[in-house]
Amino acid sequence: MAGLRDIAGLGTPQPAGSLDRVLGWDVLRGLCALGVALYHLLYWQGLASLNTLGSYGVYLFFVLSGASLAYNYSGRLSGPRDAGAFLLVRWLRLAPLYIVVCLVVVAVLVLHSGQPVDQLLLRLVLNATFAFGAYDPATWALAIGGWSLGIEFAYYLAFPLLLLALPRRAWCAALALAFCVLQWIWIVRTVGSPAGYAASSVAYHQVPAFAAYFFGGCVIGHWRRTNFRALPLMIGVLAWVLMTGLLLWLNPARQGDELLGARGAALFCACFAVVLVSGQVSVGARLAPVARWLGDITYGCYLIHPVIFFGFIWFVLPRLAEFEISQAPFAFKCAVLVMVLVLSCLTAAASERWFEAPLRRWGKRRLGHQGRPARAPHIDAASISS
Repeated sequence: MAGLRDIAGLGTPQPAGSLDRVLGWDVLRGLCALGVALYHLLYWQGLASLNTLGSYGVYLFFVLSGASLAYNYSGRLSGPRDAGAFLLVRWLRLAPLYIVVCLVVVAVLVLHSGQPVDQLLLRLVLNATFAFGAYDPATWALAIGGWSLGIEFAYYLAFPLLLLALPRRAWCAALALAFCVLQWIWIVRTVGSPAGYAASSVAYHQVPAFAAYFFGGCVIGHWRRTNFRALPLMIGVLAWVLMTGLLLWLNPARQGDELLGARGAALFCACFAVVLVSGQVSVGARLAPVARWLGDITYGCYLIHPVIFFGFIWFVLPRLAEFEISQAPFAFKCAVLVMVLVLSCLTAAASERWFEAPLRRWGKRRLGHQGRPARAPHIDAASISS
């Protein structure tokens, strides 16, 4: 059985050919984070409603998370001790920045409204532990986008069991089919109900709604361990451009319609296709730092951009102008969009370098003290949720 030191990535130096970051996935997850931020900033300012970008930008994170975890952990979790260490490492990856953002969100809300946050202590406990993912995550999450992290952590709890099915083709296929059917039923009964998306949003954003994405990503990651084709970078660029074009082309006028019918089926399949291709892309030494940077800023950009935007329009804009953001000139809105994106990326990069990464290293050293030294793969910590 691998020790805690294995799971923390603290073993002896890696041998040649050991697992490492998949830079194509880093690029894709960075693009997804920027896409989600762009969707929010366009929508909040009344510029556009790119519903497909907002929805599938997040769903791709679930696929990428499952792929990264299976790629790094397949065959390495062999008991309750390993599973416990795995969950500690995953919590340490998500919690520090998320807790800080939640505290900032609470302060911003209180300063803006002058009212205390309802059930604050309970909310803080649920968010710090990600336990809110088990029930109405869209309601209990303090940070915008936090609902996906609660659901993600629920998948982490099941991940050691899901790993057991990956090498067994029959079990793997059966689980994949079951998750797809479950997800389809869930969407039809919530978003596809007569009540519509707005009334069914809370009921829709639950663990079963995205399980097929996460497990499908696990299948891709497990396959990627022994099947690397070294596709040219241009193939990856083409895949990313085509995915963006597909999202824009299939964007519906009404929110929620991007999940239904032939449009939903096409975009569902496209998510797996682009992750599969991205995992095969060979990123050269010149562009490797860019790919790593995109991976590193993903999580912070995803969480931080709403704080910067609402902090600006609630506290800074009233001192600069007499109009609200919805009434601002088009050029001003574009400038705000660029400013928020740039500040979010810079803040995310700083957080990763001087806050998140040092805390992860400290935590892994602490875990390493409890286990025995052993060889371990590099843990891909460049995902929004993995």
